[in-house]
Amino acid sequence: MIAFIDRIKDYLSAPVFPPAVFHLTRTCLSGIHYSKKEKKVTAHFILPLMTGILEPSFDKKNIQNAAALEKTLREGKAKLGQDGGAVTLLIPEICLRVFVLTFDSLPSSPAEREEILRWRLNKLVPFKSADMRISYDVLKSNGQVKVLLALARADVVREYENLFSRLGLKVRTIGMPVLNLVGLVRFEKSGHAMIVNIEEDYVSLLAVLDGEVSLYRFKPFLQDSQNPMSPLQKMDQVVNEIENTVHFIEDHEKKKIGVVWVRAAVQRLDGGTASALKERLPSLKVAEFSAPLPLRSQDQQLLSPLIGQVL
Repeated sequence: MIAFIDRIKDYLSAPVFPPAVFHLTRTCLSGIHYSKKEKKVTAHFILPLMTGILEPSFDKKNIQNAAALEKTLREGKAKLGQDGGAVTLLIPEICLRVFVLTFDSLPSSPAEREEILRWRLNKLVPFKSADMRISYDVLKSNGQVKVLLALARADVVREYENLFSRLGLKVRTIGMPVLNLVGLVRFEKSGHAMIVNIEEDYVSLLAVLDGEVSLYRFKPFLQDSQNPMSPLQKMDQVVNEIENTVHFIEDHEKKKIGVVWVRAAVQRLDGGTASALKERLPSLKVAEFSAPLPLRSQDQQLLSPLIGQVL
């Protein structure tokens, strides 16, 4: 089974991953090659995708033009000097369903745990759990057990696996972009922070309270070819989602988010989102993702989920 989430509990550890990481979105393919020996990114690329090549979805066919996507992947593979072997792939979060579930207790047996989780999933999603690939991590919090769980349709995952396999690349790990950003966050003393990932077609939010993942929210932007959302409309939706989530946490968790880390893959939304947030929530600190690498600011924003995978 491919792992969607690895070692979420220990954010500061350095798990062993393949040196090559690829990230697919509706609008681009990006990748990095990280040298553990040199402790640096030795190659990277960002290649645009034409409209209609990839249409990310949880329950529908994702790859609409396999030949065009394979051509772009072949170009990216060459830029990394990756002849073959194992790679990590970050897929659009719109392909996944993510839950933070709470239990009084869970059995120690992995098989029994998965049986309980799949039983719980049957109540949450209208698909047979046998058709799903799941991965989870158990977090203990205030005497309870929290489970961070991600799932995807097996046939959707196979689309991506087969694409890479045709080029001699084996997808060893599939990851979520927003979770990889956790490792790039500098938590303040309170430990209450929010991570926001803005892509061309969605926004996702991850609340980290007392150093633990406590809440995940996802909101797609309306994809209407006749009347597409403008950058201003998207920014307004992002700010509304952040503001509503901040207030929800204050009301239900009795904790105050001190800083929001924003990663905007859409350049027109980065500065505007920060300005709008400061107007609505003046006490909230807004931070931008960066990594200790010699890259342009916008490239750092685009590549930050990949960098967070390897650092």
